Amino acid sequence: MCRAQKTCLIADDDPVYRDVAAAALESAGYTVTVANDGGEAMQALAAQPFDIVVADLTMPVADGIQVIAAMRERGPNVFTPIVVITGLVDAEAVERAFETGATSFLTKPLNWPLFTHHIDFVYRNGQTEKDLREAHHASAFLSDLKSQTMRSLAQDFMRPVKTIFGFSELIRREVYGPLLPAAYNDMIADMGAAAQTLNASLLKLMNLGASLGDRLDLNEDWIPITDFIETATAGFQNRALRRGVSLQVSCAFPDDLAVKADLTLLSQALRSVVDNAIKMAPRGSVIELNAEFGTKGEFCFSATDFGPAISAELVAEIARPGADLTAPLELNPTRDVGIKIAKALAELHQGRLNVRLDKTGGNVVELALPASRFESAARLRTATRLGRGAALTPAHTASLAAQIGEVLHQRSAD
Repeated sequence: MCRAQKTCLIADDDPVYRDVAAAALESAGYTVTVANDGGEAMQALAAQPFDIVVADLTMPVADGIQVIAAMRERGPNVFTPIVVITGLVDAEAVERAFETGATSFLTKPLNWPLFTHHIDFVYRNGQTEKDLREAHHASAFLSDLKSQTMRSLAQDFMRPVKTIFGFSELIRREVYGPLLPAAYNDMIADMGAAAQTLNASLLKLMNLGASLGDRLDLNEDWIPITDFIETATAGFQNRALRRGVSLQVSCAFPDDLAVKADLTLLSQALRSVVDNAIKMAPRGSVIELNAEFGTKGEFCFSATDFGPAISAELVAEIARPGADLTAPLELNPTRDVGIKIAKALAELHQGRLNVRLDKTGGNVVELALPASRFESAARLRTATRLGRGAALTPAHTASLAAQIGEVLHQRSAD
């Protein structure tokens, strides 16, 4: 499997250093984007992710410190390593760069034979940190999900245990007539005692699962909505092709929006929805994926497949409010688990999951998020200056709802 080419942003107002550095890195296998000043660098960093950034400390429009601060605040390059270039013999400037978030530095005049080696070294370290970060986040998510799944399974076992215990009591008391031969009485008594013991053990397991599962915390940040959709649906086209089905994608939303969410958890919710549709769709069929804002300003992502109909029991279960993975349900392993996970993760983001059959007989699973979780990316970068983890105020929510309503009105007018 071929790895995608390494990407690098070079920001320097000196055309000689900028062009020579770009040529050197392109020869070393990088795809290079250049910026003539700090303003262009900040625009490029907000627009797309890079594997590494090389930036001069002294540039017009925005200096290197401002560029570092902007990329470390939010956007697709929060964790991207950055090598700063300085012609200043100024230890204080270099120290400020490191405090702001620089990874390494080089001084002018550059030692060109060692330049690409240094960039490669920083790039490799950045990739290692990225892998460790993703592994840690994935491990934490799976640990929490395991706890909640344990709670669900423990509760699902309770129903048959109670049934066994209840029937054994009816038989032991000979409610419907004498039990013959008499030896059966001892067997029934043992069955009842075993059911009671199993019930007590399941209660302990369920309580342990509840104590562990309640620790599922959100690591929220403002994420460009386009990045979120791409992350959540990456790789599904190939999987659908292998299953013999095709994906028909329709997206209708303003590009300049950011969603406040835990990228890993909310992406997992959407991936569970799409994965469920691909798994159930018959060969040769089409799965419809739609991402758009509804008439009430909420964001809706839905997947429609034409596989076996979703059971009425599951529809009723998902309709119950609350991110509760412990409610009794006769689990159908082909559908229920993934949808229940998506429901829990959606509700952690104050959203909801809807499951229904449409008029054409298709199964529709829709994840909806409230308008309060969206904001204009431009507004976040300028007026509001909301930091990592900050909450939207009622004023921000009202403003966003008005913006979305205006967009929808214009779209309907067109």
